[in-house]
Amino acid sequence: MIKFFRKIRQKLLTENPPTGAWPAGKFSKYLIYAIGEIFLVVIGILIAFSIDNWSDLKKTHIQDIEFLNNLKVELTVDISSLSDRKSHYQRINDNIKNTIKLFDRGTQSLTPDEHQEIVLALSQFQMFSPIDKNVNRNDIFIAQGTIDRIDKELNRKFLKYLQETIEINAAITKLGETLQQLEIHQIHPNVDYNYIDPEENKVDFNFKEILNKRDVRNALQRSFGYRRGYIEIMSEKIEEAEKLITMIDNNLAGSD
Repeated sequence: MIKFFRKIRQKLLTENPPTGAWPAGKFSKYLIYAIGEIFLVVIGILIAFSIDNWSDLKKTHIQDIEFLNNLKVELTVDISSLSDRKSHYQRINDNIKNTIKLFDRGTQSLTPDEHQEIVLALSQFQMFSPIDKNVNRNDIFIAQGTIDRIDKELNRKFLKYLQETIEINAAITKLGETLQQLEIHQIHPNVDYNYIDPEENKVDFNFKEILNKRDVRNALQRSFGYRRGYIEIMSEKIEEAEKLITMIDNNLAGSD
C-alpha cells in the first residue's frame, strides 16, 4: 500500500506543472494520495499504541503470575507454621491433661516419668502466643487492587483471612496476659524455680503440697481450655489457607 501511494506521489510531482491550476483528474489523484498518507499515519499510530498496550498487558500478566506464586508460598509457610504450632500446643495440652489425671488419682507418690510429666506441664503452662504472620505484607497490592483485578472472590476471601488473623491475635494476646497473671498468682507460690543449675529442672515442686491445691488445678484447667480453643482455630486457619491456595492454583492454570 505504501508503494502504491509513493508511486502516485512521484507521478504527480513529475506531471504537475510548476505553476497554474491543477487539472481536475490530477487533483483527485493528489487528494487520494493525501488521504492515503493521513491514513497511513493514523494506522501507524494505532499500531504503535497497540504494541505499547500489548507490552503493558504482558508486563502486568507476568507481574500477576509472580505475585500469585509469592502469595502461594506465603500461604504454604502459614500452613507449615500453624501445623507445627498446633502439634506443639497439643503436646502441651497432653502434658496438662496427664497432670490433672495424676492429681485425680489421689496417690501422693510419683514415678520419675510422672514427676517429669508435671514438670513439663508447669513449665509450659503460659505458652500461648499469637499467630506468627505479617498481616501487612500485601498492603500495597491490596491498595492497588491487584488481587481484586485478578480474582474478586480470591480478594474477598484473602481479606477475610487477614482480618480474622488480626482479630484472633488480639484475642490470643489478651488470653496470654490472663495466663501470665494466673502463673504469677496461682503457680508461682506453689513451685520452685531454678535458673542457675542447668542440670536441674527449671520448675520443680513438692507433689504432696500441690496435690490438693485447687488454685493450681484450676489454673491448669484454664490453660488447657484456652489452648484447646486455639488449636481448633488453627485447624480452621489451615483449612482456609488450603482453600486459598486452591483458588490461586486455578488462577495460575487459567493464565497459561
